[in-house]
Amino acid sequence: MEKLKQLLLFIAIAGQLVGLLMLFINIKVAIVVYIVYALSIFMIFYLLLKERKKERREDEENDYRDY
Repeated sequence: MEKLKQLLLFIAIAGQLVGLLMLFINIKVAIVVYIVYALSIFMIFYLLLKERKKERREDEENDYRDY
């Protein structure tokens, strides 16, 4: 999971830079790069939310406040 998040983060950073460069060279390629960039950002948020829900569920299962 960590490798996937790192890969998506790298794609997001590279997508921003390459997309900006492609705006001056080829608009159609820039649009595709920005779409991939947006998808990677949404995927990162999805993975972070999924991980947070898993942590919250584990915290509820291991709740020892009533002792």
